[in-house]
Amino acid sequence: MIRIGELAKKANISKRTLYHYEQIGLLQPTLIAGNRYRYYDENALFHLQKILLLKSIGYTLEQIKDFFQNQIQNQSQSQNQTKESESESWIVSLNEQIELIQRKKDELSRMEYYLRSTVHAIQIKGTVQAQEVLQVIQALDGRPLVDGVIPAEFGDDFPLTPEEKDIMSRLPVLGSDDQRMDEILAIYQQVKEVMHQPPHSPEAQEIASRLYHKSLELFEGNGQLLDKYWELIRPSQDEEPVVMGMDAELMSYMDQMIISFLNQRGEGDHEQA
Repeated sequence: MIRIGELAKKANISKRTLYHYEQIGLLQPTLIAGNRYRYYDENALFHLQKILLLKSIGYTLEQIKDFFQNQIQNQSQSQNQTKESESESWIVSLNEQIELIQRKKDELSRMEYYLRSTVHAIQIKGTVQAQEVLQVIQALDGRPLVDGVIPAEFGDDFPLTPEEKDIMSRLPVLGSDDQRMDEILAIYQQVKEVMHQPPHSPEAQEIASRLYHKSLELFEGNGQLLDKYWELIRPSQDEEPVVMGMDAELMSYMDQMIISFLNQRGEGDHEQA
């Protein structure tokens, strides 16, 4: 048998950790001598190795305790437990841990999406109220996450041809890490900076040109689909934004910018960006 200090050194952990494992009933010394020295045998060392393995792959100490307690219960039910049945209990527990980790990954991915969406909304609007963010999160809760984002959903009042669906599926999504999203957000921020100027001013028109061409590029040259989508996400003056940060004031100003831009180009039949 070896003393606690030797065991700690072999396992590359502190004696304090071993004392803690003893206190919570996770690993008991094989022998406590009259001088209070603690001794561990090979079985204790093997048990500690299991603990450290489970801890290294994400188990909490409480989960590790439950794992060993379940093993003890299984052994009491079958005195002739074989190595095969012990292996089976490991497989069951490890698969449960894999499922737990997968759920945590999904939760973290969803949280990352919510955070990035909020960042994007602030970039568009300049500021966002906590209540707005909460409302959006509540609306998105329960919808599936696909490749790190929650894809837009369109009802029957927004019919799309197969070609249009393909184009829409390739659009960058608010909250994604798509570089094209960064480009369009940068233009929206420029729009915010010139909203104190008339929409037909030279500065506004320079931005309008970039906004129009970038929008048309994202919609793969389909101006009709671009107009249809813009109408879909346009809120009325008293409505909440359909897209977080894209309020009625901002979209109205962009409308006026683009109308002026297209009129100068002799394309006044288009009305939206």
